[in-house]
Amino acid sequence: MESVKGKMTGGDETSAEDAERLAEQRAAIAEALAEEKRKREEKHRRMEAEREEMRQGIREKADPQHFGDGDEHFFGGAAGRLGRKRKTAEELAAERDPAEDNLASFLPEGVVRDTVRSVAGVPQRVLADAQDKCAIQ
Repeated sequence: MESVKGKMTGGDETSAEDAERLAEQRAAIAEALAEEKRKREEKHRRMEAEREEMRQGIREKADPQHFGDGDEHFFGGAAGRLGRKRKTAEELAAERDPAEDNLASFLPEGVVRDTVRSVAGVPQRVLADAQDKCAIQ
């Protein structure tokens, strides 16, 4: 672009003063860019240091040894589970009432379960009444 501008004005060469001024401008621009880069890198270093402090605080809060032995139920012990231990099939079978080994055992407590128990007992009662009244020969 400068070559075209020089030809339009009639001068083919740039003066020594112009070249020196241009070099000074380029040096000033390079220095300003380097300063901006240093400031940006320092800002990022500070932000990363703050983030690392927050991460370390979170690690300390989540460390099971930090809380002591009383909070193993919170961390789930060796299995890494939150909450209580899952019961095995044998434990569930031991807890289940053998008298309720039918459909009623799967229903929630209350009126529905009581109704199912009473309806389930009807055939046995009818059969028992029939055997009392009639003699099978």
